[in-house]
Amino acid sequence: MFKYNHRHLEISSIFIFVVYCVMLVWKIAVETVRLADTLGYLVVPLAILPFIVGYIGADFFSGLVHFLGDTFGTEDTPVVGQSFIKPFREHHVDPKGMTKHDFVETSGNNCIVSIPFMLLVYYLVDIKSNLFAYAFYSFFSFLMIAVFITNQIHKWAHMENPGRLIQFLQRSNLILSPEHHQVHHTDPFDKYYCITVGWLNPFLYKIHFFEGIKILAYKIFGDRVAIKH
Repeated sequence: MFKYNHRHLEISSIFIFVVYCVMLVWKIAVETVRLADTLGYLVVPLAILPFIVGYIGADFFSGLVHFLGDTFGTEDTPVVGQSFIKPFREHHVDPKGMTKHDFVETSGNNCIVSIPFMLLVYYLVDIKSNLFAYAFYSFFSFLMIAVFITNQIHKWAHMENPGRLIQFLQRSNLILSPEHHQVHHTDPFDKYYCITVGWLNPFLYKIHFFEGIKILAYKIFGDRVAIKH
């Protein structure tokens, strides 16, 4: 009789994710070469901009998911309580606990969530149809890659010695740094949720973005939604 094993699902998802990442990037490379024949050097900003926007997009989504996990529901919430909410809550109790996780445990869940969207874009979006489709395809692909590495970046931010290259990237503000992330791990733990690079954290905090979501949720759902204060 079949017995569900989440680790097997994570390993399979990582494999499928990497395969489709390679295929997505290959299609982008082929189309970029084709466009270069007609657009010349104009293809350079057209290729680079989606990469930057995708990276920033991953930072935003990492913050949104982090905020939702930290703020709404409890560990007993059906479906998402044990698999989604509990790890976020435990992370505040033991911030360095995730440094003991291997690559599969660190990145597997991100792949599980991402694969359905990758399949939709890969099979339904025609990258050759127009420049907007090319830009969107590129943006989405880089977004998925950045989402894939976000938990690993988060893990590095909690490690004592992640390596010289990683420390250089952290100091250069190209990935999340320990100093920047420490703002989130300072009581009352209600700001700087973005964990890919953290570029959006000061802006989102200044406009009270996440606080606004919490207030809106309370006004709409009232006591029907469990909100961590």
